[in-house]
Amino acid sequence: MAYKRFTFDEQAFLANYALFKTRSRSACGAVVKANAYGTGARRVVQLLHQEGCQHFFVATPREGIVIRDLTTANIYVLSGPLNDAAVQQIAEHKLIPVLNTPDQLKLWESNREFPCAIHVDTGMQRLGFDSKNLDGLDFSSFNVCLLITHLACADQPDHPQNEVQIAQFERVKTYFPNTPTSVGNSAAILNGERFQGDVVRPGIGLYGGNPFVDQESPVKPVCTLEGQVLQIREVEPDSAVGYGASFITSMQTRIAVVGIGYADGISLALSNNGSVAFGGQRMPIIGKVTMDAIHVDCTQVTDLKESDFVELIGPTISVDEVAATTNTIAYEVLTQVGNATVRD
Repeated sequence: MAYKRFTFDEQAFLANYALFKTRSRSACGAVVKANAYGTGARRVVQLLHQEGCQHFFVATPREGIVIRDLTTANIYVLSGPLNDAAVQQIAEHKLIPVLNTPDQLKLWESNREFPCAIHVDTGMQRLGFDSKNLDGLDFSSFNVCLLITHLACADQPDHPQNEVQIAQFERVKTYFPNTPTSVGNSAAILNGERFQGDVVRPGIGLYGGNPFVDQESPVKPVCTLEGQVLQIREVEPDSAVGYGASFITSMQTRIAVVGIGYADGISLALSNNGSVAFGGQRMPIIGKVTMDAIHVDCTQVTDLKESDFVELIGPTISVDEVAATTNTIAYEVLTQVGNATVRD
């Protein structure tokens, strides 16, 4: 019997995809790496395939192979091939490598008649060819179907780095005349056409995470994580709760022990810090988060009973709130929680 459940709202997800599709000037793809941010890549690809999505982006060849049978759409491998075995996998499963380095260009040379994408770094210093050192490279014999860059600060629309990178990308495009481009992630899409390209790549926004740092979220919540109450106990004042006695009750306290913990992706930073909800009512997490259980002060929620499920992420407690509470980002929360819970 499961003591946790992870719920994926398909209608909210599709509404988010529709938002990005409406705001895009051309083709709207989807980033489905890391098992679709922990939500289940095969489920997501099936949904988006029905919506006509023709561009999927994954991190590794293996991630592309997992979804290849679900769609005839383009599947781009963002890491590119790192060795001959990866080249063979990509070619065999008709994936599209995103080439990032001169060495990867050489690796793909024997398959140059097949489509590839070129990723050029314009100022993030992550993956991609150096945009200032393209003159010595010959791409002319390769079947380049897409030219990619990635904005470092799209989640901050007024950040000057966005303009710097776009200007650099405009220069890069002269090396690849008539090649379709891809720039926009979730935030960049909503920042306007100049930051999009011909194929956009929404990611976190599809899954309900706010794409922006300091703006109200434009997307619907998609994922709900709940844990089941295993036991409820009455505790006297001045009682120590959990490992290390990090919480001491100040009064008669009703405590619910919930069957979910850090093995399920729940951050230790929620110890004596986070909260759960039941019927829209919040309850504080007390004591330290453990491997498979947390303590919750349910004194004020008298109708909570053993076997009920409480919300850790959902309509009352957003994934962005959990991220802020634990000093991280929604990407990390979703991938940790989802991949500990969802299995394709």
